[in-house]
Amino acid sequence: MKTIALADDMVDSLALVPGKDVEEKFSRLLENTFVLNLRECEDYLFKFESKYGMDFKSFAELWEQGGIPEKYSHEVERDFMEWEGFTMERSKLLRTLRNLKTKAAS
Repeated sequence: MKTIALADDMVDSLALVPGKDVEEKFSRLLENTFVLNLRECEDYLFKFESKYGMDFKSFAELWEQGGIPEKYSHEVERDFMEWEGFTMERSKLLRTLRNLKTKAAS
């Protein structure tokens, strides 16, 4: 376990965060941050899924098979890279949230 120093105004602000102690309060803050990031990520994923009418896995399979029209256009390549990035970010956030919840339950 690490010790950190907090400015007095931060300690005062922590009073507004639910939790029985500083560790629980920070845990909740982290969880809330990850959930907000996950929602933002989900919004971007929905944008691409709506645009192309499929999830990323299906898009990537069609991409490999040459089934995506204008696959090498700037727009489609950029969408592929961003979509892949948000897909990976979503997995990372879900894994982090799962680990955080598992530790909090123990």
